Amino acid sequence: MAVLQGDDESLAPRARTLARLAVTLTARPWALTAEAVGDARRQGLDEDQIEAAIGVISLFNYFTRVADATGIEFDYPTALPAFEPDLGQVTAPRPDRPVSFSTPAEGRRRPRLAGLRAAWESWRAYVLESDTPISQRERRLLAAVAAEEAADWAGVEALNGFKSGSDGDDQLIGFARKLSRQPWRMGKGDVERLRSLGYSEEAVLHVISVVAHQNADSRLVLGLGATGV
Repeated sequence: MAVLQGDDESLAPRARTLARLAVTLTARPWALTAEAVGDARRQGLDEDQIEAAIGVISLFNYFTRVADATGIEFDYPTALPAFEPDLGQVTAPRPDRPVSFSTPAEGRRRPRLAGLRAAWESWRAYVLESDTPISQRERRLLAAVAAEEAADWAGVEALNGFKSGSDGDDQLIGFARKLSRQPWRMGKGDVERLRSLGYSEEAVLHVISVVAHQNADSRLVLGLGATGV
């Protein structure tokens, strides 16, 4: 209830630290600092626990976007009150890309936990490397937009950036930006626009999954980067 009401001060210290970690990594992943991770360590979390927490937070940035884009609603009993997002909320402004940015020589950060790393890499390969029902070019375009929205500049570089080549590309870019930045504002019209471009139901689901996955992956990488491990 405290989390739903935004009252993290009433939480126990360890829970409060985790809640704040989740809020920052979700809403402003570029702003997660080593100090915030250090607070988790001071609350007794070890490196594996911190990495697991970052993995869970990142994963739910996937689940919630899939649910918002497809209109999934809760269909199970719960004692918690229905959650209604503030549709008028203002998203955090995205930082500009640093002029001197260069891709880290060591490549993108990946989990140390073997199970998490293996599952994540398998998932990412499936999402990005398939050529049906949407092309790899479309997948990389969608993922690059999502990475940019998270200020994951290394991710944008790894995906070779993105360029709009057609009206269809512009529609994909707009869809990826909205689902990345304001998933709570997704509606039937957003999916209908993809259908009007000729995307099948399966293709629409892949579009959603690529964008949602990159939102998760960018947060995983930025979160791991803040651990300094």
